[in-house]
Amino acid sequence: MKCIKNGPLQSKQVIDAQFLMKKDLEQVKILIAEAESELLFLFRTYLTSLGMSIKTANSGDEALDYFNDSKRKNRPYNAIVLDTHLNNPTGLDVAKRIHSEKPDQKMLIVTTTPKEYLPAECLKTAGIEDKDILTMPFRLSKLVTALKN
Repeated sequence: MKCIKNGPLQSKQVIDAQFLMKKDLEQVKILIAEAESELLFLFRTYLTSLGMSIKTANSGDEALDYFNDSKRKNRPYNAIVLDTHLNNPTGLDVAKRIHSEKPDQKMLIVTTTPKEYLPAECLKTAGIEDKDILTMPFRLSKLVTALKN
């Protein structure tokens, strides 16, 4: 009987928590640069469902164009998510350029490469710390947590 009595309350608490989380994320503006269109679609769909404003790029050049455009308009991104396997330039090269122009820009790196094989000096130059690297596969909730921190 106790489970039945608490069931609706627990469901309401979950719904309330999801609503509050969505309200917290409504003003969050994210740029995602990912080489794989399926992953880009997945990230965009999930994060948009949480209320985030998402801009997507398929190449390093496109990501840099969006970043520079946001600087000109004084509408910065709360975070930028970069795939290490981007082309023209790579995600790490994009991160280095962004970090050189805006050192406080929050960036996350998404990769299939184990962390120990990523070039440490390049990560340091880009201002990327261990906590900023998400190695696939990972849960989408981990991406949200990394974006919020």
